[in-house]
Amino acid sequence: MPHDAFASRNGFDQGGKSCVRFPSGHAREHSWRFAHWKRLCGVLLLCMLCLVPWPALSLAPRPLDGYFREVWTTREGLPHNLIHGIAQTPDGYLWFATWEGVVRYNGIDFRIFDQRAVPELRDSSVLVVRVARDGGLLLGTAGGSVVRYHAGRWSAWPGSEALPQDQVIDLVEDRDGGLWVGTHGSGVLHVGSNGAITRFDVDAGLPGNSVLKLLQADDGTIWVATAGGVARSSGKRFVALGAAEGLPPGQAFTVVSGPDGRIHVGMEQGAWRQDGERFAPLAPDLPPSNVTRIMVEADGTAWLGTVTGLYRHSRSYGLERIGNANGLPNEQISAIWEDREHSLWVGTNGGLVRLRNAPFSTFGLQDGLPNAYVRSVLADAQGTLWVATSDGLGWLRDGRFSAAGSRNGLPGDSLLSLGRSRAGGVWVGSYSHGAVLWDGRVRRHLDSRSGLTGNQVRALLETADGTLWVGTSRGLNRVDARGVRHYTLAQGMPSDFIIALHQDRHGVLWVGTSNGLAQIDGEHVRAYPLRDFGASNVFGLHETDDGTLWLATNQGLIRLRDGQMRLIGTGQGLPVAKIFQVLADGEDHFWLTSNRGMLRVARQALDAVADGRQSGLEVEWFDESDGLVSAQNNGNSGPAAWRTADGKLWFATAGGLAMTGPGRIHELTRMPPPVVIEEVRVDDRPVPLQAELRLPPGTRKLELHFAGLSYLIPEKIRYRYRLDGFDPEWVERGALRFAQYTNLDPGHYVFRVSAAHPNGGWSREEARIALHIQPRLLQRRDFRLGLAGVALLALYGWYRWRVHALQAAKRRLGTQVEERTRDLRVQAEAFERQAREDALTGLMNRRAFDEALARDFDRAATEGTPLALALADLDYFKRINDGYSHTAGDAALRAAADTIRAHAGDEVLVARWGGEEFALLFPGLAREQALARCEALRQAVTAIDTSAFAPGFTMTVSIGVADRVGLTHHEKLISRADLLLYKAKRSGRNRVCG
Repeated sequence: MPHDAFASRNGFDQGGKSCVRFPSGHAREHSWRFAHWKRLCGVLLLCMLCLVPWPALSLAPRPLDGYFREVWTTREGLPHNLIHGIAQTPDGYLWFATWEGVVRYNGIDFRIFDQRAVPELRDSSVLVVRVARDGGLLLGTAGGSVVRYHAGRWSAWPGSEALPQDQVIDLVEDRDGGLWVGTHGSGVLHVGSNGAITRFDVDAGLPGNSVLKLLQADDGTIWVATAGGVARSSGKRFVALGAAEGLPPGQAFTVVSGPDGRIHVGMEQGAWRQDGERFAPLAPDLPPSNVTRIMVEADGTAWLGTVTGLYRHSRSYGLERIGNANGLPNEQISAIWEDREHSLWVGTNGGLVRLRNAPFSTFGLQDGLPNAYVRSVLADAQGTLWVATSDGLGWLRDGRFSAAGSRNGLPGDSLLSLGRSRAGGVWVGSYSHGAVLWDGRVRRHLDSRSGLTGNQVRALLETADGTLWVGTSRGLNRVDARGVRHYTLAQGMPSDFIIALHQDRHGVLWVGTSNGLAQIDGEHVRAYPLRDFGASNVFGLHETDDGTLWLATNQGLIRLRDGQMRLIGTGQGLPVAKIFQVLADGEDHFWLTSNRGMLRVARQALDAVADGRQSGLEVEWFDESDGLVSAQNNGNSGPAAWRTADGKLWFATAGGLAMTGPGRIHELTRMPPPVVIEEVRVDDRPVPLQAELRLPPGTRKLELHFAGLSYLIPEKIRYRYRLDGFDPEWVERGALRFAQYTNLDPGHYVFRVSAAHPNGGWSREEARIALHIQPRLLQRRDFRLGLAGVALLALYGWYRWRVHALQAAKRRLGTQVEERTRDLRVQAEAFERQAREDALTGLMNRRAFDEALARDFDRAATEGTPLALALADLDYFKRINDGYSHTAGDAALRAAADTIRAHAGDEVLVARWGGEEFALLFPGLAREQALARCEALRQAVTAIDTSAFAPGFTMTVSIGVADRVGLTHHEKLISRADLLLYKAKRSGRNRVCG
């Protein structure tokens, strides 16, 4: 059975690629290998494959609009917004067929292969992309060409040159080495293994000559969807199917096979599924619409691409739809594909969309909350999760959200805080109407008329003895059977603005205010000013099992233990200063909420830094790329985060209620990503990739680019590499995706690279390439020995012949020695310059800059002076090389280098970091000063006149600026600057991020 026959049985219509979906997620590209086995062997193999682990959770049942959605268009690097087809090759690359070529995606960059890059394409309009049986690619174009890609080489399919110049709509590779080609107007063509072409059209039984999709079924039958309907092969002809088989008249857009082997057909009026010898509607409630793509999962869930959006039909949720209103850039679906990590990729006429499970889920209006701006979250003793929003109260009970607002008696303004009630229900604090006890209706209402110091309630706490503490913007209130007692500045409080409340194990009340911490023990009030740490606001309080109190403040975390306070802020490794809440996750880690996302850090590491046993922190940082609708966490009232009894962590954000489950963060990335070497550049010029590269004598610079092929959090993948024969140990460079070596000695080397997810293990399967740098003639040992022998013979003959003029010979020999010594000195100086200077731009090279950076970093750390580093990358530089020439690229690099050198300042060290990247070191300058310098530099680069080497091209630069604050090693400074550079690029390029 051929590859597509076996694959189609499992129901994936993925933009030109039918593929098998095993429960384990086994790679589809190898599914053809099992097609020749009998059914019993197939079942046994499937059972074995079910044991294979995969790096991400499958698309767990959830509402369709509950998946995290991301969109890519031409703004993000696609050459065209219409995606005709999607495929994933065994090495992990994703490929997209577009009107402007086929695009390879590694999770960070799109690489375009068009007619200029691949002359074998008759034009750049690629209409179909399929994974070939050998693991390569098959492409079909609008110009009628069929091209294969294997082992880095492009070639025309044998015999395809004789095909008519008609649009190639679909391709199916059969078991006999032949190829079925579906065309726009010439019917179906079969190219045999001997190159012979057989044509099937309406005369051979097809209902139409315009083919829209091909499928080879489990039994070898060829199915064809055409503009006139559906047909299947029968002998040497095709048989059209219609009303007798239960199919309506009209166009058939797609035909796929489900996991149970049943054929599914997408038509003008919906989707039909095979039921015995007849077909029945797949989803009777599907509105009449052109179904252009179908994908069927193992449990029968069907994904339907139509011209009016993406539908899903499942047992759990029935028929659901997403369109322009909830995430699609365009409602005409042209491709559907599920990758190995179980993300769903959807091609549309307006861009590329991905649906996936992310580390975080966010709940908002669509889930039943009254508003997406969440202020506070809390679970009561009965397990109900309460959510205070800016427009009402929500709660989660029995898996469903409910909501109430002013119409139910709650305050009509923003709700700020929550507190548990012993009597049941929940205490709710509002912005201007005090606090209420609510359990479906208002049971009690407290405000200034009841004796409170103010009506803006930001913290609530009911203690075991029934005392209710109410923190307002005008003081703290204790409400009990004796009435209301006030705690303000007059009673010794550090501020009247109360933010957080916590009662410790001894019954002592701790109060977070806008001007420090207060302790209330009985009737005694003690203030703890935080001015020594530069802090004022105490947003959250957390007590650990050993009685340590952790304060979330506007300057970081403060640990209070045994009466001693220690600050852990940006100077100690936190990436942000303002922390709203501290939440323990049950795995000995703290989650810290901030305006820029959630931070996860080991509690032991925090203690080690606070005790002075460790200089810095390893922090995991989560933001919108991890599934958050908004990375802005809310604080200044609370609680702003909560851990429920089932271990789930809930966070109040400006974009909804965010949640992550136990182990969910690392379950999504538990398997290391595969890694590939994408490009090798020798002396700034790319060379073809091979298992072993022989480099010419005199090679000055070697640059290797690589990528980890995981699409979950690609910007957070870590890399390490090693050049055997040069590097004594592995070199870890964080998220940097290239390595550079200069002036390597002649010899044999092996470059190895592996990848890892954050806090994950390194991939065992390394990408590697062997390198052999050939010696110059003078560096060859045999030549040098021969030269020495000739010299000795000549010297001896000279001595014998001129013995009578020994003194003269000695003088001449001395002169020669002196000249040779001078030449060698000049040559040594030249080699020294080559070792420390970039030949093209005259700037420092990477090696010299690394030495200067290490030296200046240590000096700045010792002297306590500021130090900033900037990494700058010329935007879209590849367009100069590709569109003009490499000579123009060299001229552009020299122009950029001259401009950077002229505008950086005399005290600034400037180096060519690699390729089109530059590095700038600002000794003595703080981050803000360096940002200003870099902004001026960015404007200067934009103003470069490129008419001499790239007419019509405007040069721009993206810059990431970091300072050494909180860092203990210069490598950390490089990693921070590189992350900010990537942020500048993801934010649109031509900007400075710091």
